[in-house]
Amino acid sequence: MKNSYLTKVSVGFLLYVPIILAGCCINTGCLPQAKYERTVQLTAPVPAGTTFGAETHNGSITIRGAATADCNLIATIIAQAGSEEEAKKLAEQTKISLQPSSGRLTVNVEKPVLLNNQSVNVSFDAMVPNQTSLQFATHNGNVEITNITGKINAATHNGSIIIRQICGNIELNSHNGQITCQEISGDTKIGSHNGGIEALYSKNAPSVCNISIVTHNGNISLTTPPNLSAAANISTHNGSISTDLPITVIGNLDHNKLAGTIGTGQGKLYLETHNGLIKIN
Repeated sequence: MKNSYLTKVSVGFLLYVPIILAGCCINTGCLPQAKYERTVQLTAPVPAGTTFGAETHNGSITIRGAATADCNLIATIIAQAGSEEEAKKLAEQTKISLQPSSGRLTVNVEKPVLLNNQSVNVSFDAMVPNQTSLQFATHNGNVEITNITGKINAATHNGSIIIRQICGNIELNSHNGQITCQEISGDTKIGSHNGGIEALYSKNAPSVCNISIVTHNGNISLTTPPNLSAAANISTHNGSISTDLPITVIGNLDHNKLAGTIGTGQGKLYLETHNGLIKIN
Protein backbone atom coordinates (compact mmCIF):
# COMPACT_ATOMS: atom_id res chain seq x y z
CA MET A 1 0.00 0.00 0.00
CA LYS A 2 2.77 2.38 0.94
CA ASN A 3 4.79 1.56 -2.18
CA SER A 4 1.71 2.14 -4.32
CA TYR A 5 1.23 5.57 -2.73
CA LEU A 6 4.86 6.54 -3.37
CA THR A 7 4.56 5.43 -6.99
CA LYS A 8 1.50 7.65 -7.47
CA VAL A 9 3.30 10.63 -5.87
CA SER A 10 6.40 10.09 -8.05
CA VAL A 11 4.34 9.84 -11.22
CA GLY A 12 2.38 12.95 -10.27
CA PHE A 13 5.59 14.88 -9.61
CA LEU A 14 7.12 13.84 -12.94
CA LEU A 15 3.98 14.93 -14.75
CA TYR A 16 4.02 18.26 -12.88
CA VAL A 17 7.63 19.16 -13.78
CA PRO A 18 7.01 19.43 -17.57
CA ILE A 19 3.98 21.60 -16.81
CA ILE A 20 6.17 23.96 -14.76
CA LEU A 21 8.82 24.08 -17.48
CA ALA A 22 6.20 24.67 -20.14
CA GLY A 23 4.79 27.51 -18.05
CA CYS A 24 8.24 29.06 -17.76
CA CYS A 25 8.65 28.92 -21.54
CA ILE A 26 5.27 30.56 -22.04
CA ASN A 27 6.04 33.33 -19.57
CA THR A 28 9.69 33.95 -20.40
CA GLY A 29 9.96 32.66 -23.93
CA CYS A 30 12.68 30.18 -22.90
CA LEU A 31 16.04 31.87 -22.55
CA PRO A 32 18.33 31.68 -25.63
CA GLN A 33 21.15 29.18 -25.32
CA ALA A 34 23.58 30.32 -28.01
CA LYS A 35 24.96 33.69 -29.11
CA TYR A 36 26.51 34.96 -32.33
CA GLU A 37 28.08 38.38 -32.87
CA ARG A 38 29.02 40.22 -36.03
CA THR A 39 29.94 43.81 -36.89
CA VAL A 40 29.00 45.97 -39.84
CA GLN A 41 31.08 48.98 -40.91
CA LEU A 42 29.48 51.74 -42.97
CA THR A 43 30.56 55.16 -44.24
CA ALA A 44 28.50 58.04 -45.62
CA PRO A 45 29.13 61.76 -46.23
CA VAL A 46 27.67 64.23 -43.74
CA PRO A 47 27.05 67.65 -45.35
CA ALA A 48 27.05 70.76 -43.14
CA GLY A 49 23.76 71.23 -41.29
CA THR A 50 22.91 67.51 -41.25
CA THR A 51 21.15 65.86 -38.31
CA PHE A 52 22.40 62.34 -37.59
CA GLY A 53 19.79 60.03 -36.09
CA ALA A 54 19.66 56.49 -34.73
CA GLU A 55 17.31 54.34 -32.68
CA THR A 56 17.85 50.94 -31.13
CA HIS A 57 15.61 48.87 -28.89
CA ASN A 58 18.27 46.89 -27.04
CA GLY A 59 21.76 48.31 -27.36
CA SER A 60 23.99 51.30 -26.68
CA ILE A 61 24.82 54.36 -28.77
CA THR A 62 28.29 55.96 -28.67
CA ILE A 63 29.13 59.03 -30.76
CA ARG A 64 32.36 61.02 -31.08
CA GLY A 65 32.84 64.25 -32.99
CA ALA A 66 36.00 64.65 -35.08
CA ALA A 67 37.54 66.70 -37.88
CA THR A 68 35.97 64.63 -40.65
CA ALA A 69 33.38 65.05 -43.41
CA ASP A 70 31.93 61.54 -43.09
CA CYS A 71 30.00 59.35 -40.71
CA ASN A 72 32.01 56.24 -39.90
CA LEU A 73 29.70 53.76 -38.22
CA ILE A 74 30.35 50.40 -36.58
CA ALA A 75 27.19 48.45 -35.77
CA THR A 76 27.55 45.48 -33.43
CA ILE A 77 24.84 42.87 -33.89
CA ILE A 78 24.34 40.24 -31.18
CA ALA A 79 21.86 37.49 -31.96
CA GLN A 80 20.71 34.81 -29.51
CA ALA A 81 18.80 31.62 -30.28
CA GLY A 82 18.52 27.94 -29.40
CA SER A 83 21.61 27.03 -31.42
CA GLU A 84 24.67 28.83 -32.78
CA GLU A 85 23.54 28.11 -36.33
CA GLU A 86 20.19 29.80 -35.70
CA ALA A 87 21.87 32.76 -33.96
CA LYS A 88 24.29 33.19 -36.86
CA LYS A 89 21.42 33.15 -39.34
CA LEU A 90 19.56 35.85 -37.37
CA ALA A 91 22.68 38.05 -37.19
CA GLU A 92 23.30 37.72 -40.92
CA GLN A 93 19.65 38.49 -41.70
CA THR A 94 19.83 41.74 -39.72
CA LYS A 95 20.51 44.58 -42.16
CA ILE A 96 22.07 47.95 -41.24
CA SER A 97 22.15 50.93 -43.60
CA LEU A 98 22.81 54.67 -43.60
CA GLN A 99 20.00 56.55 -45.31
CA PRO A 100 20.31 60.26 -46.27
CA SER A 101 17.10 62.27 -46.61
CA SER A 102 16.26 66.02 -46.44
CA GLY A 103 19.07 67.21 -44.19
CA ARG A 104 19.20 63.99 -42.18
CA LEU A 105 21.34 60.89 -42.08
CA THR A 106 19.56 58.02 -40.35
CA VAL A 107 20.73 54.58 -39.29
CA ASN A 108 18.15 52.06 -40.48
CA VAL A 109 17.87 48.61 -38.86
CA GLU A 110 15.92 45.74 -40.40
CA LYS A 111 15.54 42.69 -38.16
CA PRO A 112 14.17 39.28 -39.15
CA VAL A 113 11.01 37.86 -37.60
CA LEU A 114 11.93 36.52 -34.14
CA LEU A 115 10.51 33.59 -32.22
CA ASN A 116 9.96 33.60 -28.45
CA ASN A 117 13.41 32.16 -27.71
CA GLN A 118 15.27 34.49 -30.08
CA SER A 119 16.61 38.04 -29.81
CA VAL A 120 18.71 40.50 -31.80
CA ASN A 121 20.45 43.46 -30.11
CA VAL A 122 22.18 46.20 -32.08
CA SER A 123 24.65 48.80 -30.71
CA PHE A 124 26.16 51.74 -32.59
CA ASP A 125 29.59 53.33 -32.35
CA ALA A 126 30.12 56.24 -34.74
CA MET A 127 32.47 59.09 -35.55
CA VAL A 128 30.86 62.15 -37.17
CA PRO A 129 31.87 65.72 -38.02
CA ASN A 130 32.09 67.95 -34.92
CA GLN A 131 29.38 70.31 -36.17
CA THR A 132 26.60 67.74 -36.42
CA SER A 133 23.24 67.78 -34.67
CA LEU A 134 22.19 64.45 -33.12
CA GLN A 135 18.89 62.75 -32.39
CA PHE A 136 19.00 59.37 -30.62
CA ALA A 137 16.75 56.98 -28.74
CA THR A 138 17.35 53.61 -27.12
CA HIS A 139 14.95 51.51 -25.05
CA ASN A 140 17.47 49.46 -23.08
CA GLY A 141 20.98 50.86 -23.37
CA ASN A 142 23.31 53.72 -22.60
CA VAL A 143 24.00 56.82 -24.69
CA GLU A 144 27.44 58.48 -24.75
CA ILE A 145 28.29 61.57 -26.81
CA THR A 146 31.59 63.49 -26.95
CA ASN A 147 32.94 66.60 -28.68
CA ILE A 148 29.94 67.87 -30.64
CA THR A 149 28.99 71.40 -31.69
CA GLY A 150 25.30 71.14 -32.51
CA LYS A 151 21.87 70.43 -31.09
CA ILE A 152 21.61 67.20 -29.07
CA ASN A 153 18.37 65.30 -28.49
CA ALA A 154 18.80 61.94 -26.74
CA ALA A 155 16.46 59.66 -24.81
CA THR A 156 16.72 56.26 -23.18
CA HIS A 157 14.10 54.27 -21.31
CA ASN A 158 16.48 52.15 -19.24
CA GLY A 159 20.05 53.40 -19.33
CA SER A 160 22.39 56.25 -18.55
CA ILE A 161 23.28 59.27 -20.67
CA ILE A 162 26.77 60.78 -20.64
CA ILE A 163 27.72 63.81 -22.73
CA ARG A 164 31.05 65.65 -22.76
CA GLN A 165 32.39 68.74 -24.52
CA ILE A 166 29.09 69.77 -26.10
CA CYS A 167 28.64 73.27 -27.52
CA GLY A 168 24.97 73.66 -28.42
CA ASN A 169 21.49 73.26 -27.04
CA ILE A 170 20.72 69.89 -25.46
CA GLU A 171 17.56 67.96 -24.58
CA LEU A 172 18.06 64.72 -22.63
CA ASN A 173 15.57 62.26 -21.12
CA SER A 174 16.05 59.02 -19.21
CA HIS A 175 13.26 57.03 -17.59
CA ASN A 176 15.58 54.96 -15.41
CA GLY A 177 19.18 56.10 -15.40
CA GLN A 178 21.79 58.61 -14.40
CA ILE A 179 22.43 61.65 -16.62
CA THR A 180 25.89 63.23 -16.57
CA CYS A 181 26.87 66.34 -18.55
CA GLN A 182 30.44 67.65 -18.55
CA GLU A 183 31.76 70.82 -20.20
CA ILE A 184 28.49 71.81 -21.83
CA SER A 185 27.50 75.18 -23.30
CA GLY A 186 24.04 76.32 -24.38
CA ASP A 187 20.39 75.98 -23.38
CA THR A 188 19.68 72.77 -21.47
CA LYS A 189 16.54 70.71 -20.86
CA ILE A 190 17.12 67.51 -18.88
CA GLY A 191 14.62 65.09 -17.39
CA SER A 192 14.90 61.77 -15.56
CA HIS A 193 12.19 59.79 -13.79
CA ASN A 194 14.50 57.66 -11.65
CA GLY A 195 18.10 58.81 -11.55
CA GLY A 196 20.34 61.63 -10.49
CA ILE A 197 21.43 64.42 -12.79
CA GLU A 198 24.83 66.12 -12.83
CA ALA A 199 25.49 69.06 -15.15
CA LEU A 200 28.81 70.90 -15.39
CA TYR A 201 28.93 73.94 -17.63
CA SER A 202 32.09 74.93 -19.48
CA LYS A 203 34.08 77.94 -18.33
CA ASN A 204 33.49 79.37 -21.81
CA ALA A 205 29.70 79.02 -21.64
CA PRO A 206 27.66 82.22 -22.06
CA SER A 207 26.35 83.81 -18.86
CA VAL A 208 22.79 84.02 -20.23
CA CYS A 209 21.08 80.73 -21.03
CA ASN A 210 17.97 78.71 -20.17
CA ILE A 211 18.47 75.71 -17.89
CA SER A 212 15.71 73.23 -16.95
CA ILE A 213 16.58 70.10 -14.94
CA VAL A 214 13.85 67.86 -13.51
CA THR A 215 14.04 64.43 -11.88
CA HIS A 216 11.42 62.58 -9.85
CA ASN A 217 13.78 60.43 -7.77
CA GLY A 218 17.39 61.60 -7.57
CA ASN A 219 19.78 64.38 -6.70
CA ILE A 220 20.63 67.37 -8.89
CA SER A 221 24.12 68.83 -9.02
CA LEU A 222 24.66 71.90 -11.20
CA THR A 223 27.80 73.88 -11.90
CA THR A 224 26.51 76.96 -13.69
CA PRO A 225 28.17 79.06 -16.41
CA PRO A 226 30.46 81.82 -15.08
CA ASN A 227 28.56 84.97 -14.04
CA LEU A 228 25.19 83.30 -14.61
CA SER A 229 22.26 85.68 -15.11
CA ALA A 230 18.87 84.04 -14.60
CA ALA A 231 15.49 84.12 -12.95
CA ALA A 232 15.62 81.10 -10.64
CA ASN A 233 12.87 78.70 -9.58
CA ILE A 234 14.21 75.80 -7.50
CA SER A 235 12.30 73.19 -5.50
CA THR A 236 12.51 69.76 -3.89
CA HIS A 237 9.59 68.05 -2.16
CA ASN A 238 11.67 65.71 0.00
CA GLY A 239 15.19 67.09 0.31
CA SER A 240 17.09 70.32 0.65
CA ILE A 241 18.71 73.06 -1.46
CA SER A 242 22.26 74.35 -1.13
CA THR A 243 23.87 77.01 -3.30
CA ASP A 244 27.17 78.85 -3.54
CA LEU A 245 25.63 81.52 -5.80
CA PRO A 246 24.26 84.84 -4.52
CA ILE A 247 20.49 84.76 -5.10
CA THR A 248 18.14 87.66 -4.47
CA VAL A 249 15.19 85.81 -2.94
CA ILE A 250 11.62 86.70 -3.87
CA GLY A 251 9.07 85.84 -1.18
CA ASN A 252 9.73 83.71 1.91
CA LEU A 253 12.94 81.78 2.40
CA ASP A 254 12.27 78.02 2.43
CA HIS A 255 14.76 75.15 2.83
CA ASN A 256 13.10 73.15 0.00
CA LYS A 257 11.80 75.91 -2.27
CA LEU A 258 13.58 78.94 -3.64
CA ALA A 259 12.57 81.65 -6.10
CA GLY A 260 14.75 84.62 -6.91
CA THR A 261 17.19 86.32 -9.24
CA ILE A 262 20.80 85.52 -10.05
CA GLY A 263 22.70 88.47 -11.52
CA THR A 264 20.39 90.56 -13.68
CA GLY A 265 17.92 87.69 -14.23
CA GLN A 266 18.12 87.56 -18.04
CA GLY A 267 18.00 83.79 -18.52
CA LYS A 268 15.95 81.10 -16.78
CA LEU A 269 16.98 78.49 -14.22
CA TYR A 270 14.44 75.80 -13.27
CA LEU A 271 15.47 72.91 -11.02
CA GLU A 272 13.07 70.38 -9.48
CA THR A 273 13.33 66.99 -7.81
CA HIS A 274 10.60 65.21 -5.92
CA ASN A 275 12.90 63.06 -3.80
CA GLY A 276 16.49 64.31 -3.62
CA LEU A 277 18.96 67.07 -2.87
CA ILE A 278 19.79 70.07 -5.05
CA LYS A 279 23.28 71.57 -5.06
CA ILE A 280 24.24 74.65 -7.12
CA ASN A 281 27.69 76.17 -7.48
